[in-house]
Amino acid sequence: MLLPLLLQPWAWGALAAFPSVSPGSVTLRLFQITVFHDASSTDMQGMALLDDLETHSLNCSTCKIRFLQPWAHQGLTPGQWQDLELLIHHYLFNLNRTVNSLAQEKGKGYPFVTQSSIGCQLHPNDTSRGFYDVAVEGEGFISFDMETHTWIARQRDKLALDVQDRLNKDKSTVISAQYLLSKCVTLLKSYVQYGRESLERQEQPVAVVFARASPPAGTPAPLLLVCRVTGFYPRPIHVAWLQDGEEVEPGWRLNSTGTLPNADLTYQRRSSLAVQPGDGHSYACLVDHSSLGGQSLLIPWDHGSRWGPGLVVGIILGILAVVAVAVVLWWSRRRAYRDVAVGESRA
Repeated sequence: MLLPLLLQPWAWGALAAFPSVSPGSVTLRLFQITVFHDASSTDMQGMALLDDLETHSLNCSTCKIRFLQPWAHQGLTPGQWQDLELLIHHYLFNLNRTVNSLAQEKGKGYPFVTQSSIGCQLHPNDTSRGFYDVAVEGEGFISFDMETHTWIARQRDKLALDVQDRLNKDKSTVISAQYLLSKCVTLLKSYVQYGRESLERQEQPVAVVFARASPPAGTPAPLLLVCRVTGFYPRPIHVAWLQDGEEVEPGWRLNSTGTLPNADLTYQRRSSLAVQPGDGHSYACLVDHSSLGGQSLLIPWDHGSRWGPGLVVGIILGILAVVAVAVVLWWSRRRAYRDVAVGESRA
């Protein structure tokens, strides 16, 4: 599983450098991370994502493909999947050998990390495009151009230009990239058909509004209102603040974390608004999401409430602990009475 690695800052930086998804489009992407410990030791992991749904994983020690969805084997025959595994094995071996050779020639220090994203995007008009991007330490480094069938450096330093020239001279690498991108469209069209139910999954957001601790009396520091929205799927969502029923325009008062992943394959977002204590205005958080069926969530801020999420969680855990103890005591007493009823003596 690559989820822990994808949560690393450099991995998110690499994803940010890769193509974004157009509205109404579907993307199939193979994301690969390679850690070069030294010239003779590397760790590789790979996963395939249909939009943001994990469909396959790749154990790069054996280059065996694991199918993580019941329809993930569609699109190719068993023999074609075996041929693809073999191609990936040879391709990664040659690519890593090239990277190590250049790293030693150019004095690139170990360890370092590379991330690659190879895939295709299917648009609503049935047109498609492929992409292959490589990043080093989270920064775009080199890409494969599908129109010219050549590698193009994304950085203008000597190392990137040398890698560009070396890869373009290696015809097997160019041919392998072309083949992988051509197979991508075939698989993507199959997955759109067989995985439609998974792609159209809807999970409704849960939102809560609270205020951070109030500033000391007499200080000019603003009060920070926080709207925490979590548990929603798919990813696109609109979160806004309303002041007296009117949406607050972007500016220094607003701050957002962006959309971040949860461990259960849903998403979360946190938005904050700076206000002056006792300014007399009303505030509410507005949430729009596709799972709400055209409706909106409107969560007003209660001026009298200062509870943060930590205090709320603490109270809930305390209640659950009391209930758990009560259940244990009740069960123990009930069991003791039942044992006595069957005729066993008990002190």
